[in-house]
Amino acid sequence: MRNELTRVSALAIAQRTAKAIERGVYPPASRLKEQELAELFNCSRAPVREALRILESQGLVVIEPMKGARVASIDDESFYEVFLIRRALSGLLVEQLAIAPDSAPRNKFIAAANSLEVLAETGVSQHAFAEAVNKAIGALAKASSMNRTIQLVQSLTFGHQAFQAEFLSTDRRRLTIARTWRKLGQAVEARQPKAARAAVEKLFDLAFRFVAVWMKTQQATEQPPAGRRPRR
Repeated sequence: MRNELTRVSALAIAQRTAKAIERGVYPPASRLKEQELAELFNCSRAPVREALRILESQGLVVIEPMKGARVASIDDESFYEVFLIRRALSGLLVEQLAIAPDSAPRNKFIAAANSLEVLAETGVSQHAFAEAVNKAIGALAKASSMNRTIQLVQSLTFGHQAFQAEFLSTDRRRLTIARTWRKLGQAVEARQPKAARAAVEKLFDLAFRFVAVWMKTQQATEQPPAGRRPRR
């Protein structure tokens, strides 16, 4: 019996579990047992239960009556629904930014979006490119006046961000993403809301196709070897 339980937040458990799902520790449709996770994180089952609910809200986990939690698969409506919500809300954000008055934050977003193509073409590292993408996303949030919409998007984001590192892992994919960001920046600068929405929707579609292929590949493989667990 454990003498002391670690004080770990539900959010931290959810974030680490999301990363473990990305690494294939927990394949799509596999069970996530509360007691095993509690032992892994040396905590009570209460924060684990809350963490699973957080992951469910992100579309990464499905909680089934009488069965408990399992990793979502690409066939689960909840996973695709969360993606569609984020896609639609992000489209709304950039549409409104495209018709917004000139401002320093708006110009900063345009510059950040346009800069990604140069980085990709020069063969910048995966880590540096990911930082630049996150900077552009942050600039978008600061440039927008739609605070409630931003909060909704951010509340549905981290579970899907678990896949970002692998999504940005190839030069070719980074270049495709960067060119789409450039189109987004140009559309906002030219005050073309429909083109801005189309560009951001393409970014989401690229990401979803990648995750869909990844999940199907994981489902087709055998269970991972024993001992693979999320990093603490």
